[in-house]
Amino acid sequence: MTLPPLDTLTAAPAVIMLAAVLLEALLPCPPRLRPSALVPLLQRLGHKVCRPDGGQTEQWRSGLLIMPVMWLPCAALLWSVRNLALSEPLFDVLVLLLLIESRPLRELASAIRHLLGSGTLPVARLQAGPWLKRECQSLSALGLAKAVTESCTLRLVGQWVGPLFGFALAGVQGALLWRLAQLLNQAFSPKSATFAHFGRPASALYQALMTIPALLLLLPLLLRQGARALARQGLQWPWPLGGALLGAMAHTLSVRLGGPRLYGGDKQRWVVLDGGHEPDGHTPARALARLQFITWCWLGLGIIATLAGWAGVV
Repeated sequence: MTLPPLDTLTAAPAVIMLAAVLLEALLPCPPRLRPSALVPLLQRLGHKVCRPDGGQTEQWRSGLLIMPVMWLPCAALLWSVRNLALSEPLFDVLVLLLLIESRPLRELASAIRHLLGSGTLPVARLQAGPWLKRECQSLSALGLAKAVTESCTLRLVGQWVGPLFGFALAGVQGALLWRLAQLLNQAFSPKSATFAHFGRPASALYQALMTIPALLLLLPLLLRQGARALARQGLQWPWPLGGALLGAMAHTLSVRLGGPRLYGGDKQRWVVLDGGHEPDGHTPARALARLQFITWCWLGLGIIATLAGWAGVV
């Protein structure tokens, strides 16, 4: 098979995504340059826009309007700068590299494994606290491992797989939309009493956009019958497809996920996804490794399809 010219090869979306993923896995990035650093700023903006004296409908409208107000100028700026770039593929790789984020999750999973293994539970709670919406001061080692596993699994969908899928559909503007939806959902979480109504539009957009990325991760896990049964139980979660993914992951890793948790002092009882044993400090890293392996497989299929298309097979 004769390969196409180099400029054609580097402009292929699958090649750009592969390059960005490889660079993100290998190159360290300071926390202040990561997209997650915008969450506190977005929360402060939300507190200013979401007036507590406003009604529920007014808060919902404000939460709906803030999304296009933030995305449209950023998308227009990206489009303008991309047209001026000397190399559009290189520009796409750099933008995608800035938008995807899996290294902090891997670092968190590694820290939790080390801290729980050394018996320093209070320090592990402090390490995991900024990543969890639930109250973690009273979590046991088992509960903390479970909470971090669930958080890492769902966040990987939103801040790593989602932007890659958005780029495959609509280029850098699509990747920006998918990542912005994740950041807004994280900053304006309806689990917080302050954003109970203001954050609902962002949560609905996030769930809608992450449907297909979550399905792409879920489908290989559903090859086993037990995983399908737990995935059906996970559909009872507030984000049904995210719960289904956690259910399939619970069966794959043979661990127990779900169950009661505290949000703002309010105890909520969520369905128990009983895959077998209780999770431990190694479970978050195992979950991330499994999901990233599935994503690498999909990227590999994309590269094969691209090469096959150039060869005239498809």
